[in-house]
Amino acid sequence: QVRRRIEQSRSYGNWCSCLNYDAWYNATQSYLADYRWPCEPYLLGATSSMPFFDERFIHYGNDKAQHVLSLFYKQFKFAVLPFHFLVHWTHELSGWANQQKRNAHFGEVMELTEQFKFESGTQAGVNWHTGIRFSPGTYRVKDGKRIVWNGEAWIDESTGKPTDPLA
Repeated sequence: QVRRRIEQSRSYGNWCSCLNYDAWYNATQSYLADYRWPCEPYLLGATSSMPFFDERFIHYGNDKAQHVLSLFYKQFKFAVLPFHFLVHWTHELSGWANQQKRNAHFGEVMELTEQFKFESGTQAGVNWHTGIRFSPGTYRVKDGKRIVWNGEAWIDESTGKPTDPLA
């Protein structure tokens, strides 16, 4: 019965795009999952090490996906627990998430999502199109100054100090 319900959940969309159902069914020990956008798995972790959600996502859509993406950019690993599962029962949408409101803000949410992917990827030294980390020596020009990714942070070449590549 549980397996049948999980199979049905595959039709709900891409929110579980990072879950390999066949690997999970057959696993006898935990394993690392590959991240793919969009991915909205249920997460377990110490709240003290979790980054905050981006508060700009106030309308329905991509709030959890952006949070998981930020974890990926910060090099968190996603382990799948083979003998555990959660079932998300279908329920009525809350008033703030009704279809009319979702449609009214769809473009805004999609634009914000692309902006977030660029910002968070750049800050983390990741090409947000490919998900590949920048090589040390990759640079951008900001306010006429060259800033260089050193493998861990963006450095202002003229001062040698860390800098925000977007500020």
